[in-house]
Amino acid sequence: MDRETLLKALNKPSPYGPDVDLSRFNVGLAGEGVLEEGEVDKISSRLGLGSGLLRKADYLQVNESVLSKFMREKLTERGAVVLPTSEALKKLDWVREYSWRLVKPDTDKYTAATKLYGNELGFFIYVPPGIKIKDPIYTCLFITRKEYAQLLHNIVVVDDGAELNLVTGCGVPDQPLGSLHVGISEYYVGRGSKLTYTMIHAWAPDMVVRPRTVVKVGEGGEYVSYYVIYSSVESLQTYPKVYLGEGAKATLNSIVVGDGKSVYDVGSAIVLEGKDSAGEILSRNLGRGSSLIYARSRIEGRAGPSRGHIECLGLIEGDNAIIESLPEISSSSPEAVLTHEAAIGKISEDLISYLLSKGFSEEEARAAIVKGFLNIEEPKLPQQVREVIKRTIEYIASKAVG
Repeated sequence: MDRETLLKALNKPSPYGPDVDLSRFNVGLAGEGVLEEGEVDKISSRLGLGSGLLRKADYLQVNESVLSKFMREKLTERGAVVLPTSEALKKLDWVREYSWRLVKPDTDKYTAATKLYGNELGFFIYVPPGIKIKDPIYTCLFITRKEYAQLLHNIVVVDDGAELNLVTGCGVPDQPLGSLHVGISEYYVGRGSKLTYTMIHAWAPDMVVRPRTVVKVGEGGEYVSYYVIYSSVESLQTYPKVYLGEGAKATLNSIVVGDGKSVYDVGSAIVLEGKDSAGEILSRNLGRGSSLIYARSRIEGRAGPSRGHIECLGLIEGDNAIIESLPEISSSSPEAVLTHEAAIGKISEDLISYLLSKGFSEEEARAAIVKGFLNIEEPKLPQQVREVIKRTIEYIASKAVG
């Protein structure tokens, strides 16, 4: 794509979420950053990843600096690759076949800025055919500079019959930065392969966050995602899209906890392109403060027999938060069976009274209810990842009443 087209696209807003003037941020300027291990641990603890992240992260980037490119020996021996995207594009010619194929650079101003000025920062992961990596690979992307634009391009290729568990944590120190995070992610899941992807976000009230993700799942493949955002932001907008081939499956889980005056526009879409494909979208949305949450979800049935289901639940605390549930189902195949359900409500006073009668304090009762509401059981996640999510939900529940 030529540069002139991309420059024009810098003025192209996204169809969803608040429009943002990119001139607010230092787009295209280097953002070197170094963190002491204690500072890394503070951010990773906010993400539920615990301490010692510098020693266990497979890829850790702060601003534009890659601080950790640690490759475990067992991964190297099995042919897996974890590299900065820029390095992978230089060393491995075939990687270009996967670069900017699922996400068009001129989709909106955020993708255009990343293509023009991102310098192909971000991570690249490749798992060879038939290799099943059970232990999670951890990638972490942090920002420490003020008014900085972190523009990332991530590519993951899970080849035929392979398996990968990927955990990504994105965050900032708990302080004002006024920065922008854009993550362009292209994920390829081969025939009979499986990618389990967990993303946890911990931002700050003045952060602008714009992830862009497209996933292509081959015949008989499976994609499972689990997304958690619980911190305040200025605005967050994301709408990952998953295309399923014949016999492929996808389960997309999301937990959004709104706070302050934040705007969260979080969606998911599944396209059933192949017969016998199946997709499910599950979301939990907790509105607090004066937050505004748009919970979008869409399943398209283009082939059959296939099936898809959407479940979107919202819980509002207080009188000022707003949740808009926007489920969509669309079919061009008479053999596609699509269903959806949505509900928004408040914490039941009867349930609080019941827990009080059992010896809970009011704070303990509310925390228990929030914890139960947010918990989406996902047995396909590895145990290590379930522990991370468990710690994160417990943290959210403890703060929800504080």
